[in-house]
Amino acid sequence: MTECPECAASVESHDKVLGEVFPCPDCGTELEVQAVDPFAVQPAPREAEDWGE
Repeated sequence: MTECPECAASVESHDKVLGEVFPCPDCGTELEVQAVDPFAVQPAPREAEDWGE
């Protein structure tokens, strides 16, 4: 278990895999799994909008 870097809510691994992106159960921030053992997350990088250019 670790904490959300945005709201400090507890975030559990629940069979998450390295690189998986999921929302924080408390604040909804998109988090990316950075490590599995020990479990660690960071805010997921935001993708730039593609306007068809």
